[in-house]
Amino acid sequence: MKRLHHAARRALTLVAALAALAVAPAFAQVPAPSYASGYFDRAPCVDRIGRCFDATIGSKPVQVIADKAEYTKLKALLKELNDNVREVYWIVREPVGGKVALDVLTRPNAMGLPHVGEEKEQPDVTVYALDGQDLESESELVAQQSVRVNGQPVVTQQETLTQDFLPPGRYAFAIKYLGRKNWDRKWVFLTVVK
Repeated sequence: MKRLHHAARRALTLVAALAALAVAPAFAQVPAPSYASGYFDRAPCVDRIGRCFDATIGSKPVQVIADKAEYTKLKALLKELNDNVREVYWIVREPVGGKVALDVLTRPNAMGLPHVGEEKEQPDVTVYALDGQDLESESELVAQQSVRVNGQPVVTQQETLTQDFLPPGRYAFAIKYLGRKNWDRKWVFLTVVK
């Protein structure tokens, strides 16, 4: 498991986000992926599967895997490649260049803005190399503000990438959107090319 803390700029201003929210239709049915369990219309982000923010990786859109059969097939493949990869409901359909694969941008979407809010800090991105790619990293201690013992954040060891590109191959990214009100996470499958 490799972690990356990468600068991300807001692509959607608060004014534009509020305008999008004003014209967004009310959700009459479960939003995509509708086959995923845990959706509750009063707390649509509580299942933390990425419904409440949008993302791009290397300027390519992260899209939902709307077809359950495609999701099931990918889930079986990922179980063989890496047991640490969780429920991957999202995909970048086009190959991403290795020099821009670490350029991850996030923004709240119309459904998520009232629940997770505007971006509070840069997204936390965990990179999983699925084809045995060798990634340069270094160990560091990091305070986890979301987990506290006796009022103090728990300190954990993580591997942080020391390179600014990804070698070709398949990857899973866990993108954690950190909003002013709450957070959400997308697990994304993508392929990197040279």
